[in-house]
Amino acid sequence: MENKRWGRTLILAGFALAVAGTILAWRAMVAPRPPAGIPQAQTRSATVLKDDKPLPAFDFARAGGLRFTNTDLDGRWTFLFFGYTHCPDICPTALALMARVKAGVVERKGPVPQVAFVSVDAKRDTPELLAQYVPHFDPSFVGAVGDDAALAALVKHLGVYYVRHDKGGDAHYPVDHTAAIYLIDTKGRLLAVFSAPQEAGRMVDDYLALTGG
Repeated sequence: MENKRWGRTLILAGFALAVAGTILAWRAMVAPRPPAGIPQAQTRSATVLKDDKPLPAFDFARAGGLRFTNTDLDGRWTFLFFGYTHCPDICPTALALMARVKAGVVERKGPVPQVAFVSVDAKRDTPELLAQYVPHFDPSFVGAVGDDAALAALVKHLGVYYVRHDKGGDAHYPVDHTAAIYLIDTKGRLLAVFSAPQEAGRMVDDYLALTGG
């Protein structure tokens, strides 16, 4: 019985890898190609997608009545990460990582990225709480939050997954969520995805290669 279960696990794993490979191959075929003669960026940890469509419209709340919308992406490179402030490990690790990435980019005189942390836990994460939590990692980092309706179009477009386990009334419920970091170009389009586990040095190298820094 154990052998049968192990066999089914291997089959499912193989199927998942085949599906992922098919999706990436399809994205590569439909992604816009650069003009002839322009060299492709060589990346070590990023999956380059080069989406030709801008991100769908979004509007998230920030502290002090501010908003975080598509216009905040115009003219700047942006790293997007989705999580929640009560996260015990993935989110603080990712934000600390992004602080190192930004410092590495600055040290190498590349285009300084905007880093935005978008909460998927509007029940607990108020804009004011995010304004206390996110700048702890870097004062320039943006913290914003939206409810499920506000998040829907953007997370669907990016392929972000999240599930809140808040049905039992426990105030300390966990949230399962995607650990990927998304790089958005200066025209508000998805350029690349950095899947977990990420490493700061490789991210800096890839970011500079992708941005021409």
